[in-house]
This record gives sequence, C-alpha cells and structure tokens, in this order.
Amino acid sequence: MSPLERFKDFNIAYQGMFYPMETDHMGHANVRYYSRAFNEAAYFTFTTANITPTYMRENDRGMAAVTENFEYKREILPGDLIQIRTCFINFTPKSLHVWGVMIDACTDEICAINDQVCVSLDTITRKSTPWPEEILEKGKKLVKERPVL
Repeated sequence: MSPLERFKDFNIAYQGMFYPMETDHMGHANVRYYSRAFNEAAYFTFTTANITPTYMRENDRGMAAVTENFEYKREILPGDLIQIRTCFINFTPKSLHVWGVMIDACTDEICAINDQVCVSLDTITRKSTPWPEEILEKGKKLVKERPVL
C-alpha cells in the first residue's frame, strides 16, 4: 500500500514545495528545513486536541519539546512537493507525543519520519503544567498506534 493511501486517515498537517533557498552545501534539504516543517506540522496537530494559539495566549501556556527524533529516508530536492501527515501516539496529563511522516506528494515516497515529545508549559513559571481535563480527554481519544514502517 502506498504511503499516501496508508496514512490517509492521519492529519495533513503541512504541505508545500521545497525551495532552493533551503538547501545545504550538497544541494538537498538542510536539517533546519526538516525541523521547521515538522515543527509546523506538530503545532497544527496540537490544534486537533484544542491546543490552539488562542488557548495558549489566553492561558499563559506554551509547548516545549523535550525529545525529537528524525529518520531520513530519501533526499528532498528543490521543487519537490511534500506533505506531512501526523498523529498523536501518546497523550498524558502533562505531555503529548506527535509522530509524523513526510511524503513526496508526486512520487508517493516516504522522505522522512519524525517523532517528538512535548510538554505543556506554564509560560510564566516556565514549568510543566497539566492540561485542562477537556484537552486531556480529547487528546487521549486521538491517539493512534505508532506506525511500523
């Protein structure tokens, strides 16, 4: 089964074209690009559990990544059209775990995989803090089993 078909029920959390300005000295995607694209995808995924920019601003809350892992599968070259599909693979009273797969939308190839654990942060005390009950319950309902590739 193709990646686009296999992950059709996951969030389309990011899509766009890879631009030449984001290449490294070898002419393919630099690490900063992967980090930015997966970070944007993660923030979109947060909104599916009602962790929105408005919620964070109005409640002095933020997110802090505590671990992040990348697995690079195929080079991305300028002009490639990519899509990142994501899901939660864990949601606890103070943290969440986002898993994402970057797919070339034209060739249907997996380019990279990312997973990151983030904690709910009180932006005033700069300490982790529990989610409100409604966010925790919504987030738990969105958890999927970690995909095996």
